[in-house]
Amino acid sequence: MAKTTGVTNAFTVDLEEWFQGLTSTNPLVERWPTFESRVVAATDLLLEILSSHRVRATFFVLGYVADRYPTLIADIRAAGHELGVHGYYHRFVSRLTPDEFARELERSIAAVERITGERPLGHRAPYFSINAGTAWALDILQAQGIRYDSSVFPTRTILYSFPDAPRFPHRLDGHDLVEFPLATLRLRGINWPVAGGFYLRTLPYTFIRWAIARLNRQGQPAIMYLHPWELDLGQRYRQVTPREWITHYRGRRGLAAKLHRLFTDFAFMPLRDLLEPEHTAGGRRW
Repeated sequence: MAKTTGVTNAFTVDLEEWFQGLTSTNPLVERWPTFESRVVAATDLLLEILSSHRVRATFFVLGYVADRYPTLIADIRAAGHELGVHGYYHRFVSRLTPDEFARELERSIAAVERITGERPLGHRAPYFSINAGTAWALDILQAQGIRYDSSVFPTRTILYSFPDAPRFPHRLDGHDLVEFPLATLRLRGINWPVAGGFYLRTLPYTFIRWAIARLNRQGQPAIMYLHPWELDLGQRYRQVTPREWITHYRGRRGLAAKLHRLFTDFAFMPLRDLLEPEHTAGGRRW
């Protein structure tokens, strides 16, 4: 295929520690310092793959990680990648009050801005947890100067559900914000997730390639995502639930090879670049 679709997609990274994504260990903030930190080594693996294909991505940075590993954040920025924010403690938006969400957002923005000197433009909620019930968060994002969000996954799973949301990038009604939903494939009236992460690890690559090519033929970019811990073959935590074993560990061994194929077959850019009309179908502004 070799990047012949004519559409440039977006590759995004949720930058967090392995124990911050697990729902069993995420609430145990007081125990986080006792878990082995692997975010630097795992991110270095991903940065090497991105560099080998000259792919620039958007990294949605957890504020907690930025405050503890400023050199890592600076290195990501120096490699030409965009930095957005991903909350501070990786908490479901639905479990926060608006005031708590605003404080976490402000704290995470400040953590990134202290390192780079640049205010982030983009936001992604942990667990893709902006949906119809948490739409109040959009007002707070806009008030904080965020220009785009990429928190909506228009499908239904155990952890997140917004199946009726628009599938393609769009400007949000009543807001000066662009939403970049994660990639889904519409088949038999159902939105099937194909955006990366667990789906890239466990689904056949030929299916992922076909799904992205289909989106591109419709003139739409595929918004893909990954966590650095998904590339970390040495990380193990024996107390995971059966669901966590599947969602966090299954398919890791073949992921690097799939990424190399993905970056060979398709063109990618940071989300910030998709805001520009020259990169959109028909030159439109979102």
